[in-house]
Amino acid sequence: MASSLSAEQHKLKGNSLFKEKAYDDAILEYSTAIVKDPKVAVYYCNRANCYLKLEKFSSVVADCERVVELDPKSVKGYYFMGKAQLELGQPSEAYSLLKKSYELALEQRSAFTKDIVAMIAEAKKQKWIEDERRNLSQVSETYRYLANLVEQDNRRQVDALDKTASDYEDDVAYLRSDRDDRLRQLEAMMQRAGTPDEYAKPYIRHKAQTPTNSVVSPAASPQPASKQSEAPVLVREVPDYFLDKITFEFMHDPVISTKSGISYERSTLLEHFSYGRMFDPVAQVPLTERDIVPNRALKEACDDFLSKNGWAVDY
Repeated sequence: MASSLSAEQHKLKGNSLFKEKAYDDAILEYSTAIVKDPKVAVYYCNRANCYLKLEKFSSVVADCERVVELDPKSVKGYYFMGKAQLELGQPSEAYSLLKKSYELALEQRSAFTKDIVAMIAEAKKQKWIEDERRNLSQVSETYRYLANLVEQDNRRQVDALDKTASDYEDDVAYLRSDRDDRLRQLEAMMQRAGTPDEYAKPYIRHKAQTPTNSVVSPAASPQPASKQSEAPVLVREVPDYFLDKITFEFMHDPVISTKSGISYERSTLLEHFSYGRMFDPVAQVPLTERDIVPNRALKEACDDFLSKNGWAVDY
């Protein structure tokens, strides 16, 4: 029997269920709203957010594609799709989508900006690692051969899973994380075997110090945790605080906002002002050129990092 409620009423019921974390039930309400009125972008966007919570990332992408088709200026449409693509192992696509979301958020003075900034930084890290892996494979026949074995083994394990099992997606995520861990270890081995190059010196850190939102999850490795922390993993990565919050490029002339304490590259912040956007891009508080001062301590740190890691100019 067809529902007597309007599409908007079903959306409101879905919103209440979402707040209660009843995501599957909320999806049903949003789906009914879509059937009744398929031209409203917010219905798809809300359903995509439910799929995101349930980690059904392909469904997120499908809904968000419809969102941005109906509403090309949807900040959340591009943001949710970018998050999903990142989880699906597509950092380049994720980075482009998240940058689009960020540009729209600035135009609309969205309070969502800070969340987008954090996700763009993570997408850029993963994109950088993907590019590094691609560059390494291009110059190393040995790496290509070994990496291909790792990929084949991963596909074999994924194909062997029961797709009807309730924990299928969790198992797939586990195997992908384990694959990434093995590829990172392989890269580290290949880098150590190569001729040292001062302008390609990696930023070295121990895996035990890897943040929880890093590309590789230590828990995904079959090795005991004690062994993981013994050997350093070579990671060519720029810490977030060296990156401009507008372009996400390495900063050379950082300035700090006296209103928010957030640092930006001077030239990009001045360009931001030139468009009549007299506010802090991240903190969303009023800001003018008179409210910024050189961040000398950060500049010294940037210069020191760059002198030891020449590759960072291309990050």
